[in-house]
Amino acid sequence: MTPDIVDTLCWNIVTTVADERGIEPERIDDRLYDVLDVESLARLVEQAQRSDSMDLSVSFRMAGCFVTVTGDRTVRASAPS
Repeated sequence: MTPDIVDTLCWNIVTTVADERGIEPERIDDRLYDVLDVESLARLVEQAQRSDSMDLSVSFRMAGCFVTVTGDRTVRASAPS
């Protein structure tokens, strides 16, 4: 696993959460590494991309949003109303 994959995944998560909340990424109070192990998540995503039989979806809460990351590196965030 390359650091670029971890960095890209982190950036995608943080910016998706910031977009959902309508704020700049640096204004997010939660630190992603306090919420989950990003290296482990990146390894799972890489495994899912290499596998025809693995369908990955990981969900967690961050900065008041429900966040889901899928095996194709799609990141979705939704803030409950």
